[in-house]
Amino acid sequence: MNNEKYDEIIKKVIKEDDISKNVLVAFLSGGLIGVFGEFLANIFDNFMNTNDSYLAVFIVLVVIGSIFTGFGFFDKVLSICKCGLIVPSIGFANSMTSSAMDNNKEGFVRGIGSNIFKLTGSIILYGVVFGIIFGFIRSVI
Repeated sequence: MNNEKYDEIIKKVIKEDDISKNVLVAFLSGGLIGVFGEFLANIFDNFMNTNDSYLAVFIVLVVIGSIFTGFGFFDKVLSICKCGLIVPSIGFANSMTSSAMDNNKEGFVRGIGSNIFKLTGSIILYGVVFGIIFGFIRSVI
């Protein structure tokens, strides 16, 4: 099979996505998650101080993302929302939960425990490292 025939088959099977539509959908879905987070923060502000309320919002979003992933609902919503759902903390929860679910047959320690941060480990590592660097720069300046 030559490259031209292969390209014809690929064009028949795979449809091209409209990039501008994907960007708009990601912007709107990410914005809706932001609005939902602010709504939760306003509710939590009644019960705790502002810094703790934002931490509570992060925890709620991670729990929601994990539950959606566990029930298989996250992938269906992701096909609609695109990157607007992956970038926030819900995407972090999805990658953590899906890694744990893929390896749960090996047990709690060797399966879930050793693989839960397989995808999110780099996010945590570089988040901490750059947080220290920028915190040091800010304290000096």
